[in-house]
Amino acid sequence: MVRGFYDAASGVLTQLRNFNVMSSNIANITTAGYKAESLVGSSFADHLVARVGSGNINQSRNIGNGNFFTVNMSEYTDFTQGSMENTGRELDIAINGRGFFMIHTEDMGDVLTRNGQFDVDADMNLVLPGVGQVLDDSMSPITLESSSIVVEQDGSVSVGGEVVAQLGIFDVEDISTLKNAGRGFYQSEEEPDAAAAGTYHVVQNTIEKSNVSMAVEMSRVMAGQNMYNSCSQIVKMYDQLNETLVTQIGRVS
Repeated sequence: MVRGFYDAASGVLTQLRNFNVMSSNIANITTAGYKAESLVGSSFADHLVARVGSGNINQSRNIGNGNFFTVNMSEYTDFTQGSMENTGRELDIAINGRGFFMIHTEDMGDVLTRNGQFDVDADMNLVLPGVGQVLDDSMSPITLESSSIVVEQDGSVSVGGEVVAQLGIFDVEDISTLKNAGRGFYQSEEEPDAAAAGTYHVVQNTIEKSNVSMAVEMSRVMAGQNMYNSCSQIVKMYDQLNETLVTQIGRVS
């Protein structure tokens, strides 16, 4: 009975964390370059279940392997390319293919993102509003003389026909190693390298939309709600059985 209680309780806790991940996906469905998150679960503490006191010597005492509960081992990020949306705004820039922009922030340090909804601040630095400064290919801030720019497919930035900067497009060998810093920002344990030529091209006047599917997220929410309700009811049933065991059976003995 205790084993069943653990199973049901772990189901409740797992679904609560699932709801947090799904709510984050839904909240960021309009965030440019955002990548959908999901949880990876695993069983914990496998053990061998065996019969005790069986009178039939021909019956196997071993029932099989079991586990007490499920745990959320890690989060999985779906880095699938989002669809492109033309905005007609010169400072909206998207990456088609591999790679990330590098943003220098005050609180998180240097972070990678696919969000290219840029702007210029009072000092004419190219920035991601509310986040930090956009870095060039040498990981230095980009300062412009004008907000009217032309960005080529290789990331070169021109003002008045003269190249004034090179957008930094960075990549990592294994994107699964990136640490999620929230809101579509990622931190790398190792210093990212420049993205290889031919693996991407930069598109101006365009943003990459989030790859979150509302239909998928809502179906996951409904399935998770059903699982949560079922596990909650089982926990209540075990609690009532324990109460009966302690009170009524105790009095009879």
